[in-house]
Amino acid sequence: MEADPLRTYADLAACPTCGCLERKGTVRCGECGTFHSGIHMEERVVDTQTQVVERAPIDPTAYSLSAAQEAPEESFEETEELISWEGGSSDFTMEEVDEPPLSRVDPDELDLPEPEDLSDIE
Repeated sequence: MEADPLRTYADLAACPTCGCLERKGTVRCGECGTFHSGIHMEERVVDTQTQVVERAPIDPTAYSLSAAQEAPEESFEETEELISWEGGSSDFTMEEVDEPPLSRVDPDELDLPEPEDLSDIE
């Protein structure tokens, strides 16, 4: 008597998301990565005391593009204190140099070094 060919599928289960066949009891699908059980999830206590923060209602017309709508007044905290940073090596100062652009420089006036002859190197 021949063995039942469907017996090879007896200990396999199909992923409900992608249909991939895997061993029964597998926690995560190797094909699509879907978790099949809650074993990997930890139990957390739900905080029942949630405080509702009272906020002023937002007027949606404040963001209108209409010409009749005035811009809302906003205020920002300003300070006159300046902080002097020391210890960095970056220099972002911009010096004004009166050099003409390279497109207007005469190539004969450039002070270029002589090319090095590399053909005699042993």
